[in-house]
Amino acid sequence: MATDLDLLRDLCAAPAPTGFEAAVQDLVRARLSASTEPQGDPLGNVWGTVAGESAPNVVVTAHADQIGLIVTYVDENGFVSYDKIGGVDPQLLPGRNLIVHGAGGPVNGVVGRKPSHKMSKEERAKAPELSDQWLDLGCSSRDEALGLVQIGDAITFPPNFLELAGGRYASPAFDNRAGVYVCLRALEHYAEARAAADLTALLTVHEETTFMGAKSMAIRWQPDIVIVVDVDFASDDPGLDAKKLGGEVKLGAGPVIHRGAAGNLVLTDLAVQVAKDEGIPVQVKAMPGATSTDAEELMAAGSAATLSFSIPVRNMHSAFEVMQPDDAEAGARLAAAVIRKVSEDWEPGRFVPRV
Repeated sequence: MATDLDLLRDLCAAPAPTGFEAAVQDLVRARLSASTEPQGDPLGNVWGTVAGESAPNVVVTAHADQIGLIVTYVDENGFVSYDKIGGVDPQLLPGRNLIVHGAGGPVNGVVGRKPSHKMSKEERAKAPELSDQWLDLGCSSRDEALGLVQIGDAITFPPNFLELAGGRYASPAFDNRAGVYVCLRALEHYAEARAAADLTALLTVHEETTFMGAKSMAIRWQPDIVIVVDVDFASDDPGLDAKKLGGEVKLGAGPVIHRGAAGNLVLTDLAVQVAKDEGIPVQVKAMPGATSTDAEELMAAGSAATLSFSIPVRNMHSAFEVMQPDDAEAGARLAAAVIRKVSEDWEPGRFVPRV
């Protein structure tokens, strides 16, 4: 099936940093409603299930939140101070347009800092701290600024879905709207040719800060199989070394299956074989330790065999992350195919590792 670029574009355009995920989760609910009855919890997690006829119970999951900033203070001249939500690099911000999501709607601002012409040599040599930056809304007073924004409002990079050469695109929030795309499309693929398994698409919250969404669902649910989808660092740019990343990770070469500590080895190797049988392009990356994704939280529940794979992205945690949407569509096909395969001749203990 063709990649649904409209879906990916809409997901990326939704302003939804950690704690403010409602905008993207509303899109998720609308999309899920075509296949199932969406459900949610007070934390903000959203899910939908396509029912099968018997075990296993399978969950495909990705986090819905993105990195961002939050308003912390407004000075007497109307300049806004902020702190980061998740892994925002302060040196990427000066001179950039940001959007504050106020109660009355989006408010444009520009990040300011002391002009380089007026800096000492030592100051120019340092990356700017957030405390040395401010957001200029164009206001002249605290009261004027507080008429537009308030303490605790979310701030994001402006949505901008840019087509690049070679079938690649640049946008904020590919981390992890690429994973959200995979989950939604996997459920749709599975609904068209379902097997015996129950399949739940789960979109979690708070991954960029505390992993709280996955923690809460790990306590609540006891699935048999969990497929965790996130993004991964592409090694095919000048700034990264494939040897240090655990293997080559290229845009356009398919989803990246993590082999090692990121999941169940029996299920991981099954996924590699399924991809080969189905003609789905995949890459394999060594994972010696933590994935820094929801996978650890869900594996810690101890009930499910876990498969962890990712979509390759360049410029992660920036205003313009770069990916090839075909990789996400291949990930959706992979997840659906793996679920159909594990449904065949299912029996408890099938994925217990043995020598």
